[in-house]
Amino acid sequence: MTCFYCKGDMIESTTTYMEDLGDCIVIIKNVPCNKCKQCGEISYSGTVVRQIEKIIDNLKNTLTEVAIVNYNTNVA
Repeated sequence: MTCFYCKGDMIESTTTYMEDLGDCIVIIKNVPCNKCKQCGEISYSGTVVRQIEKIIDNLKNTLTEVAIVNYNTNVA
């Protein structure tokens, strides 16, 4: 697989995903991704994106300002 931006080689890796929901910040650690060895661009598979969306939907109604979760413990 090659990088969309720089055409460098992509390698399997993990990353930390962050999203600001306005009243809460969600941080998901150890998210599987493909990362460019040259420019660092990150891409996610469709399965991973759906799981991220599921995790965020579950956390939207929490009463906390910051939620930090591990991707691996939230995969069903």
